[in-house]
Amino acid sequence: MKKFLVLTLSFFLIFTNISFAEQKDITKTIKDVTMVNDRISIMIKKITGDDPLDIDDFKKEIKFCESILGENSKKMTSLYSNESDIELKRSYSSLLYIMSLYELSLSSMVVYINDDSKTDYFIDTCSSYSGANIALKTITSIYN
Repeated sequence: MKKFLVLTLSFFLIFTNISFAEQKDITKTIKDVTMVNDRISIMIKKITGDDPLDIDDFKKEIKFCESILGENSKKMTSLYSNESDIELKRSYSSLLYIMSLYELSLSSMVVYINDDSKTDYFIDTCSSYSGANIALKTITSIYN
């Protein structure tokens, strides 16, 4: 009886830790993506402002955001591939979708800041950003 109780508690702790680890991964990714969201928002405001843009500064900021999104995308893709729980797979794919929208926004921003006559790319930047922002708020409300 004692062995059964210890075995049961051990399994309970192991599976609880796995569940918390997955929650921690999602929460950390949401935090990182929220930081990218805030940075893109600031960049969009700078583009629409009256001050001249420092293109080199923008490119560095975009590269930084892309690196954060890339690292988190790799992690979420790996977790998605190895997951059997449908709800967690949905969360992982939602985060991958959100990060893809932010990456699209950043790519369009690069084109626009290199040639500001291509206003369609700035519109794409804002549109992709807006969609990602709404989806991020939705998933944040689930995991906070």
